[in-house]
Amino acid sequence: MIQATGSVPAQSGKALVTLDFSDRKVLIVEDDIFIALDLERVLDGVGCSVIGPASSVERALRSISDTRIDAALLDVNLGPELVFPVADRLSAEGVPFIFVTGEPSTVPERHWTRPVITKPYQAPAVLEALAAVMKPT
Repeated sequence: MIQATGSVPAQSGKALVTLDFSDRKVLIVEDDIFIALDLERVLDGVGCSVIGPASSVERALRSISDTRIDAALLDVNLGPELVFPVADRLSAEGVPFIFVTGEPSTVPERHWTRPVITKPYQAPAVLEALAAVMKPT
């Protein structure tokens, strides 16, 4: 259940975690404009500050360089390119991220420990995954 304060209770393992999403900066890397806008709507609804959406690896890497990011939602296939250079950069910088993809089997072994949400997704699943990977403020 999404609360009006921007906090979302999330089930992470056996412990119930509540995270305040207010003013958290979340990068969206997605080349499908309709999915990107839907993710933006979900994040805006809980008070996140959305960075992007970035529809290419280049734009996503530029966003990472230009802005402090608290977490990211990454589509694996960005048209002709794959998102893994972005995932590698976020990983190197200690920024948590979640793959949101229709093809979870394409995630390379080095990222198997990262959360994956399969498309089509449900908004609560996205928020629960974010709550699980982001540090409380």
